[in-house]
Amino acid sequence: MATFTWYLQGSTPTTIGATDKLQFANGVFNGKITVGEYNDSTHVKSSTGEDLSASNNPNNVKFISQSGGGGGASQADWGDGTEDLDDMENAEATLKINFSDEASVITEDAVFYAYDGTTPATPPTDITIVAAEVGDTNFTEIAGSGSPLEIADQSASTSHNYYIAVSASPDAVGAKAGKVRFELTYS
Repeated sequence: MATFTWYLQGSTPTTIGATDKLQFANGVFNGKITVGEYNDSTHVKSSTGEDLSASNNPNNVKFISQSGGGGGASQADWGDGTEDLDDMENAEATLKINFSDEASVITEDAVFYAYDGTTPATPPTDITIVAAEVGDTNFTEIAGSGSPLEIADQSASTSHNYYIAVSASPDAVGAKAGKVRFELTYS
């Protein structure tokens, strides 16, 4: 049976359950991000409001610029100050998404995007979310299924790991919501 398991990486990974939320904050759990700024911390929030990642020193990737780095690379801060995105290693990414199957399969056409939580083609309202797969040179604004981050194909295996950096910024005041989605085909 094919399964996905999502983790917020950190000193130890925090599993993101089906009813949990990935929370972007201003540096503290439940802290509001100023309009036009990007997240200074990332957390896993339970359906009852608890910070499930508090003891795991969760990874945070903060978007800095789209093309200000060497050779036009995007820049981000993942704890060591501003660095070129293509210098990020797997363990430094925000998310690790594992896809596993009983049989050895290849994965193709994988995409990752944010949407309004109802209609995959509709981006979240009043929020900019950018993402990159480790090894990418630049971030992609993941605004609905029509604007996904395209993920590299993987060769035959029973377990496939995907490492994704994610950063978010509100475009207007007020609470923001949406969902992210990971899709792939396998054979």
